[in-house]
Amino acid sequence: MAASGHQGLFAFDGDTFYWHFQDNHELDHAAWFKSIGLPASGPGYDALLRGKVNDDIDTGQITVGFYGTAYLSNRRYTKIVDVFQLEEDRIVEQMLSEPY
Repeated sequence: MAASGHQGLFAFDGDTFYWHFQDNHELDHAAWFKSIGLPASGPGYDALLRGKVNDDIDTGQITVGFYGTAYLSNRRYTKIVDVFQLEEDRIVEQMLSEPY
């Protein structure tokens, strides 16, 4: 299991990587982006590669879900794994399509 708190939100603005640890999913990307100065709506928001990390204790899987790309590059995937301290054998990558 990922260590407590090692789930949350992430975003890439070009090469700049942002992340936010959270124990629950009350904070969404729009609210988080407002607090860190990234676009919270419109074309600027849509252009950001963003996603979430969720450790599902019922399935034992860690989902790395993302918007804005069909897949994560190795460099971006590695940053997410390192920062959130994820166990790679438990990770399932998922392209997300629902509004977030």
